[in-house]
Order: sequence, then C-alpha cells, then structure tokens
Amino acid sequence: MTQADTRLVQTAVIGGRDSEVPVILPEEPHNLDEFRRQFGTDRFWCGTLLGGCGEKLMTKRYETKVCHFSHYPDRDGIRAVCHRSANGEDSADHLFIRLHVKEWLAGQGHAAQSDLRSLGHGPGDAVDFWLRATGQHLRFVLRSQDYHSWRRAADSLGAREGHVDWVFRPEGAVTREMTARQGYALRVRCETAGADRRVLIGTVTEGSQVSWEPLEQCRMTRDGLVTPALEGLRAGGRVRQGGMRNHPLPAALPLHGARIVFAVDPAAKRPVDAELSIEGRYLVPGFVKPAGSRIIRACLSLPDEVPAPTEQYVYQLSGLVRLLITDPVAADAPSWAVRADSLTQLQGLDAERTGLWRPSVALRDETAPAPQVRQVEPESRPSLPERGKVAATLRRELERVAAERTTTTWSELSSRIDLDLAHLPDPKRRELLVEVDRPLEPGKPLLSVLVLAPSGRGLPYLGTVLRLLGAPAPASDAALQRWSAVEIKRAQDAYSRPTDPAPASTPTLRTPPAPREKPATADAAGLSDVRAASHQFGELRRKLAEAAAIAPKASPRRAERLGKAVKQARTHVAGYEAARLHGRALRPWLRASYPILDELTRLIGHPVASPQPAAAGGTSPVAKAMPKARESKLGDVPDTPPRPDASKPRSTEEIDAIASRFEEARRAGDLAAAMLLQQQAGRIGEQQLTTEDKQRVRRLCTVMAKWIRPRASEAAQIALRAVLEGLARPESSNDLLELRSGLAHARILRRRCRGSLPEDIQVLFDALQGKLNSAAVSQDSDEAPAHRERNLAHTEALEQFEWLRDEIRAAQSADDLPAVQAARQLAGPLYARKLSEADREEYTPFMREVKAWCGERVPQRQVDPALRRIRELLTGLAGHRKDGSVDEVRLALDEIARLRGSLAEGLSSSEAAAVARWHGRLKQREVSRRERSRQKSGSGPRTPLGKAEGPAIPRQTDRLPAEAIDRLAVAARKVLTNTARSGGKVLTWGDLRIRMGGALPHLHPDDQGELLVAVDRETPAGDPLLSTLIASTDASLHWIYRHVRFSLGRERIPDADLETHWATEVLRLRQRWRHR
Repeated sequence: MTQADTRLVQTAVIGGRDSEVPVILPEEPHNLDEFRRQFGTDRFWCGTLLGGCGEKLMTKRYETKVCHFSHYPDRDGIRAVCHRSANGEDSADHLFIRLHVKEWLAGQGHAAQSDLRSLGHGPGDAVDFWLRATGQHLRFVLRSQDYHSWRRAADSLGAREGHVDWVFRPEGAVTREMTARQGYALRVRCETAGADRRVLIGTVTEGSQVSWEPLEQCRMTRDGLVTPALEGLRAGGRVRQGGMRNHPLPAALPLHGARIVFAVDPAAKRPVDAELSIEGRYLVPGFVKPAGSRIIRACLSLPDEVPAPTEQYVYQLSGLVRLLITDPVAADAPSWAVRADSLTQLQGLDAERTGLWRPSVALRDETAPAPQVRQVEPESRPSLPERGKVAATLRRELERVAAERTTTTWSELSSRIDLDLAHLPDPKRRELLVEVDRPLEPGKPLLSVLVLAPSGRGLPYLGTVLRLLGAPAPASDAALQRWSAVEIKRAQDAYSRPTDPAPASTPTLRTPPAPREKPATADAAGLSDVRAASHQFGELRRKLAEAAAIAPKASPRRAERLGKAVKQARTHVAGYEAARLHGRALRPWLRASYPILDELTRLIGHPVASPQPAAAGGTSPVAKAMPKARESKLGDVPDTPPRPDASKPRSTEEIDAIASRFEEARRAGDLAAAMLLQQQAGRIGEQQLTTEDKQRVRRLCTVMAKWIRPRASEAAQIALRAVLEGLARPESSNDLLELRSGLAHARILRRRCRGSLPEDIQVLFDALQGKLNSAAVSQDSDEAPAHRERNLAHTEALEQFEWLRDEIRAAQSADDLPAVQAARQLAGPLYARKLSEADREEYTPFMREVKAWCGERVPQRQVDPALRRIRELLTGLAGHRKDGSVDEVRLALDEIARLRGSLAEGLSSSEAAAVARWHGRLKQREVSRRERSRQKSGSGPRTPLGKAEGPAIPRQTDRLPAEAIDRLAVAARKVLTNTARSGGKVLTWGDLRIRMGGALPHLHPDDQGELLVAVDRETPAGDPLLSTLIASTDASLHWIYRHVRFSLGRERIPDADLETHWATEVLRLRQRWRHR
C-alpha cells in the first residue's frame, strides 16, 4: 500500500544533491503555480548541505493545506528514508546567508572565501567568510553554542585570524557577553520573500530593543560589519573601542542562591589568596551566571566537607549564599569571591539551558549521586599541575623527540606524556612553549620548533613565541618556514650528535667512528653511548626509507642483496628499545650497527656530504653552457637569494652564481633546490638584459630543464606509487569519498609523470578506478547510463579541482609562487572544460584572485618603449580596419618604419607579417582612391551598360540605418532583461544572436556600440546597464563597454579599476533584476 510522505519539507536546493543554491517553496497554491513556471518541477533535491538524503524532491500542491516538497516513493510505493532533522522555512538559512552575504561583499569590492561550519548539529551551524585582502574574518553563528565552546573558538580564531566579527542568530549568554565587552552585539535573521530569504542584521544593546535592518543597508569597513544603528551608537560614544580585547564591564551580582549557577574553569589555576582563605573552606575558580545576567569569572568558596565540583557538570548554589570581599590595600583592588554552603548538580536540559556547558552523557543516563563525585579521578590536564612542572616534562619529551631526529604534534605529545595537551587553547599552548625554551641562551637551538601543526607545517603562533622569548623573528611567513626548517635541523643535531664528531670544516664522507674500549663498570651506558646510539638509530631509519624508495628500481641481483640488508637492519632497529632500557646492552648494539649501516649505504649509494668542486679533467653540462664564473663573486652568494627586483637588471655575476649553485644542487641530487633555481633563472630571463646575457640565460634554462624534467617525473612516479599502495591496502577504509579523493590526487600526480607508467602502477591504478566506478554505479544504479557517466566525469573533475584549490591555498600561505603557478596550470583546463556551469560560476572569483596574486608577484617584463609604441599602432590600425583613412594608415606605417630602426632586436614573425599586410592594404586603398578620383573627373572608363551614372559609392556600405538599429534594440533589450531576471549570465554576441532567433545580423563594431546605447537609453541613471551582460568570448570584460558608458554620459572609470567595476556591476544587475 502506498504511504504518503507526511514530512512538510519547505526548502530544497536546485541543480544537484550537493548544490549550494537554495530555494523555498511557497505555501499558497497560486504562489506555487508561479514558482513552477519560474523553476520547473523536476530540479529540486533534498540537498546534503541541508542535512538531507540527497534524493530528488517533487512539489505538492494543495488547496486546503500547506504546499510543500515531498520525496518520491520507491518502486513499491514506500516513501524514501530521510533523516533530515530540519524541514521548515529556516532550514536553508545558512545557504541563503552564504549566497547573499557573498554578493553583498562583492558589491562592496571585497573578494571573500566562504565556508560552512558544523558545531555538532549539521553543516549549517555556522558560516565563515574570509576577506584575505583586509585580513578580516566574519562568522555567522546560527545554532546555540555553550559559553565554553564559544570562548575556545574565539580565542583560537583571534590568535590565528586577528580581527573576527561575530553575528549570532540565537539570543543567549554569548550575546550578553559580547554586549558587555564592546557595548553591542550583532544578530541575524531571515524573512521569506517569495522563493528567497531576505537577510536582516540586528544591533543589540543593553536595555534596548533589537534594531533590525536589511543587509543591503550595512557596510563592511576596516572596523568590521557596520549597521546604520551601529553608526549612530558610535557617533554617540556608546561603543567601546577595542572590541573583544576589552575586559567585560562590571556586573551586578544578586546573591540569591537558587538563581545562581556555577561551572568549573578547567584552564584556571587554584587561587592562593590568604585574605580570602578561611579555615575549613577551599576556593574553586570558575564561571558564575545569575539568572538574567551575563557570565562572569569568579571564585567559589565551599566547605571542606562538600565534594569538589568537576568540570563535567553545572551546579546551582544552595544554602546560605554570601559575597566575600576584602578591603582594598594601597592601590590594589579588593578581592572577592562567592561563598556557598552546598551545591546542587543540574541535570540534562537544565544544565544546557544555562549556556555554561553541554552534558557529555546521554540525557537518559542517570548521574551518580553527589557524595560519589570526590571518588572520581579528575582528568589529567596540564593546567591543573604547576605550569613549571608541565613545561619541564614537555622539555624532556621534546629533547627525546630531537634525539630521535623527528618532529611531533600536540596530539602525539599528549599520548607520549599522558597529559591532555590536544584540547588546550592556542594561548595556553603558546605559554607552555615559551616556558620550555626559557631562558633563551645564545647558540642553543629552540625545542618549540619541533612541534608542528597536523598538516606538517609550522605552528601559526610560532612567531609570537619567538617574540615573547625575545628572539628575532623572521619578517614573513615564507622566511619563518625556512628558518624553522634550519632550526629543526639544529635541534636534532644538538641532541643526537655523538660526543666527538668530525670537525665541521672537513667536507668528507661520514665514516663510522671506531668504538673505544672503556673499563667495564657497574653503571649503565654513558651519555656519549646513548647519544651515539640514538644517532645511529636515526641513520638506520633514514637508510631504510631510502632503501624502500629505490628497491622497485634496482636490478634483480642488487634487489636481493638489498632485501637481505634491509631485513637485518629492521631486526637491529627493533632491538634498540630493549638495548636502551638495559644500559649494558647498548654498547654492543652500537658496535653492531656500524657494519649494518655501512652495508646499506654501499648498496643504496654514498651521498656526498658537502658539494665538491668539479674535477679538472671533466666539464659539466652547465660549465659547457655557461662561461667560467668569477670565483671572487661566488663566495659572496647567499644560500637563498632574495626575490629578484624587477627594476634592477641582472648582472653577469648573478647569472654565474645561479649556474654555480645549480651545479652544486645537480651533484648533490637536490631536486627541490634545482627547481627553485630554475624559477629564479626564468625571472632573470624576463628582465631587460643585453643580447649576450639573454642567450646565456636561455642556455642555462635549457640545461636545467633537461636535468629537472626526468627527475621531477621520477619523484611524481614515486609519490603516485605511494598514494595507490595506500589506497589498495587491506586495512584501508572502503569509504567512497576517500577513494575518490585519493584517485583525484593520483590523477594530478599522473599528469606530472612523463611517458607511460610502469606496468604494476598502471594495473593498480586501473583496478582502483574500476573499484570506484563499480561503487559509484551501484550507488546510482537507478540513474540513466548517460546521465551517470556525466555525473561521474563531473564529480571526478570537481574533486581534482578542489584538491588543486587546497594546494594553491597552502602554497599561497607559504608565499610559494612556483607551486601556485604549477597548480594553477593544472587547474585551468579543469575549470575551463570539465566543471559544470554552476561550479565555474562559483570558482570564477577564486581563479581571478589567484591570477591577481600571481600577477602581483611575477615581475613585469621590461618592454622596449619603441616596441610598445609599435604594438599600440598595430592595435589602433586593427580597431579601425574598415573606416581608417589612407592618410591615417600611411602616417602609422611611416612611424612604425621609423621606430623599427631603433629596436635592439627585430619584430616577432607575427608582428612583421602584420606590418607587411598593412602595407599591402595601403597600396590597394591608394589604387582605389586614384580610380575614384579619375571617375569623378570624367577621365576614367565609361560606366558599364545597365548601371546609372551617379556619385561614388559611399564608404562603409555594411552599416545599418538608424531605424533598423532601433528595431533590433527593442528585441535585444527584451533578451537581456530576461537574462538578468534568470540569474544574469553574461552573453557573447553569438549567444545574443541565438537568443534573438537569428534576427541579429553580424554587425559593424560601430553598429554594435549604437545598438547597446539604444538598449540602455531608457535605463535610469543609478541602475546598472543591461549592456553589462555583453562579454567577450572568454567571459571577460568586452572592449565596447567603456564606449557605451561614455556615450550614455556615465562616470568615467579608470583603466586599472574598469574590470573590477564591470564585475561589480554584473552582480548589482543580477541583484536588481532578481525580484522584478
């Protein structure tokens, strides 16, 4: 029997299950009819970003009850299973807010990146916006959040992002905290307007009603989001300067025990205040919240017989409640605390409503009675012991990490020292690291650099740690990353170096030191043996990793010998811990490790410890390509040269220095350094150099490319093998999304490999691809095959593009221009050819931002002024190809001939061909003009029979009369109006011709301008022009837009701002026509 879907679903998304375009269904039937005419009937999905099942929805029309969306029943008539928890009109507010706020920011000239955040309920708990140009962060919180979670998020975002603006939908303890700190708080709500939701921003002040205003009336300034009401508050001096950095305003604390709740602050130390200490009582730091008031920090005084409260619960004060306060001493402020005789533990929803905590246990579970609380062991958090003890423990563990020649993260440290460091806020972690490295000693490496973020990069607050220690901090993020890598190496060398290493100035191969026999003692192994064994242990692990990388490429005989050596080394490494624990066995373990390490080194190959000068008898490819460098200059070249200055020409010494350092990198096999030098050589080649220097740079780049390309391909092949083997392991997850993401990464690596892949890698790649296809087919078996194939292709392309987007963001944060350019080169074809129209529209601002970012960092080419003038003249001739006079063309060609004589190098082949074509056209026009003049004077040939004699044919016979242009303008305005209403997609002239049904002919450029002027002749002065929708074939600004604005008397826009202004006008046009 068919069952109806009784869930009244009011919101959906358009375009697909993962779409970000929301829509709300009207409740009245006549409004639903108009909704269907506008959006159709089969474009709606129960979107995953709404917390839905991802299936299609249909619209249900009723006359006697509310219209709504409904799931399609299956073949048996049973309704679909969907666990979506929110179905009302506000269930898609996070998508509407993301859409409208992004358009609002773009309308004010801000390029913003948006992201949806989950706070434990679903994908729509919060919406984040990053304004990278101004370094601002805007967060819309749409779900209620307890005070502890919000405080941790605010501290973390404030330390990492700087300025953060908070906008809340629910009213609660957090908004009162914001009002107490900065004098106001911002709220957000949405109102239904047809199939859309209108965003309103509210301003909350103490003792006043919320003032709601449309988002369009607000502004985004350097100080954050500003509403009209907030401007009035600032003008009246009612807003505190400093925002979240202010301490809360004083609060009146009513001492009515039944109306006061308390929660423990786990990050605060137990206070030791003699004046507040009373015999038989103890103090507990925490948060106190009276009913109807904000949360404040305070200490609670309890009798000794009352069990100590824990952070897992919220308590209500009971018994006799008083305020303990001391008299002020000198200039010191008085101390105070709240005194209570007993506590009552709140349960479930009562505790959650206070805003102080969210219970970690299920509501149906019974809580243990209060007398048993003292028996529960508290969590081992680093804030409870003294900070000095925690720092000492952390320092010892970091020394062991350095001795193992590795790095760590906060999560790994938590498991190693059995302290909950992973959940500490960033300010507390920063204080611990400062305590670890204090006092700062000259020449001693810092241990705090060994702690990395989960991504493997340095901590975001490492620069702050250096400043608090008084150490000089690098100026930029890229310099800080380079400094961190060097400092990590220094720390590892300092704590893992043997007692008598070879002198640093001797550039020889590492040879194992001969073990010294010492008199046997009853003591354990000495410190020198421990350090030497730790060093050997790290060397063995490194050699095992190198052996695993080269084993697939080794010959059968060498692979067999290498396998035996690896097996012996692994057995020896496994016995390191046992030998370290039993000191007497450490020295034999160390003595046995030397021949094992030597055998591995011999089979793998001896790396050169430091670069050696080239042999006298041999000449490297670089030495053949480049003249001999001046040795007096090479010694002064820094290890990492600064970014080339675009205004300074490159000298011979700088070119020689790069060639010398590339030769060193080539001998050492350092691919990363060679690629960096290749990028620097390319930038040098773009400067204004002499012809000889240009040829030398070209030869150097050619040699670099021949050496780098095969090795970069080999490195990509090794990385590809590792990715595929990780996906093929039996213990790996069978998650479809994980498999797709891994294969997207593998496809990017495949493009970097030259030629065909080895057979085993290709077989593994095909097997994983088949596994993904079969899983996707079984998941979408009810779709048509062609539609399924398109979905698979689109999903794969989108995943590859999103992976490249993350790579670009990471490279931008490290200021790594070569990595950004390489990823952008791979992302361009995916964006242009394989992404859907909706995805291209979403990522267009991102691609433009990356293009602008690269343009700011790539030095502009120095173009010869004469060559620039020749190109301008050729462009002007092309723009007036048909209406340019003979005299104008002759003058332009004469000037080009004069300028060509002053060029250091000749014109390119295409430019020379263009000049030759114009000389030919000039000759033809001169002949035609002479013929017309002879006909006018009567000396020319007679007019052929059948043709009446008359005046000469006027110029530009392909121009349309004004009446025809006016008729075409009416039809073009109708097409552009409909396009603006349906989303405002930009059109080319070809698209416009198709939409007009072929009524628009191919127009002369001047007629195109007159047509667009006629289209916008009736457009009001303040509205964006409909002709803004006309774009070039690559969806960029059309050259005619400037002339249309000039003809209509609009304000002139500077050339540098014209493209940004055009993009803003397109967004304004969409917003203006959307509801007309």
